[in-house]
Amino acid sequence: MSERALKQLVGALAVVVALWFVASLFSRGGGSIDAPGGLDATFDGVDETSVTAVRFVQPGETIELVRGDDVWRVNGFRADSGSVARFFQSVDEAEVDDLVATNPANHQRMGVAGDSVRTLEIDVAGETRSLLVGNTGPRFSSAYARRPGEDEVYLLEGGLRTHLTRDLTGWRNRKMVAIDTSRVSRIEVERDGEDFTLVRGDSAWTFEDGGPVAERPVQSILQELAGALVAAGFVAEGDSIGALPQGGSTVAYSEAGDVLAEVTIGSGSGERWAVAAGDSVRYRIASFRANLLVPTLESVTPED
Repeated sequence: MSERALKQLVGALAVVVALWFVASLFSRGGGSIDAPGGLDATFDGVDETSVTAVRFVQPGETIELVRGDDVWRVNGFRADSGSVARFFQSVDEAEVDDLVATNPANHQRMGVAGDSVRTLEIDVAGETRSLLVGNTGPRFSSAYARRPGEDEVYLLEGGLRTHLTRDLTGWRNRKMVAIDTSRVSRIEVERDGEDFTLVRGDSAWTFEDGGPVAERPVQSILQELAGALVAAGFVAEGDSIGALPQGGSTVAYSEAGDVLAEVTIGSGSGERWAVAAGDSVRYRIASFRANLLVPTLESVTPED
């Protein structure tokens, strides 16, 4: 091949590549954050301080987060602060990517039509912004999404869909108690008809009469009261464990005699119901958690 022919071939290839690049730009339908239709505008100015309410409208259930006095509640219950924070992090990280469909005939297949669609509603800046989120997309942590009344479907990158599939239990707060245990000077425990009192001394905990106690069970009580006491779930209406009688309680006092925490548990050998003073919710806690928080007298008594 002559040098002239080679140059002509290279030039032709360059033209083909340039044409392909230009065509690919138009075929993407706008791509990323400047997507037509304003899908990305759903997230403008959205954060935990600007939003007053968020609704996750799922098939057969609506979950509503409402902010009041810097505390989030979900369907009237205390919301888990970690779940709320992770949701807003997902909003911050959300990216509108490729335009993947314009024909409404594709909506059902992508999960953005009919009874299967999940709707995200965000109340911010005096308006409600809505987004229809469908099936998982072709890439990890992606989903199909469109705005109500618009046919264009885009690929939404990020973990936002995970939050739209969470049930009410997953949004509710399950941490029963969290106190400053350095203030605890006295613990009264009642379990299986026996009761005993633990007092904090200068160097160690003892029984009220001054007798020694096993250190590990006392530290377990304090850890549970400090925030480790996380329920497995909630006692639903008609739940069999909810009908069981009281099986024990632990009350922590300050040096001044103020009640810092009080937890009552149900009887049984498996999961127990549990209630914290000042909280009307009846929680479900695992049996091992009940034993840590409300130990038996035998377990607190040191071996000879």
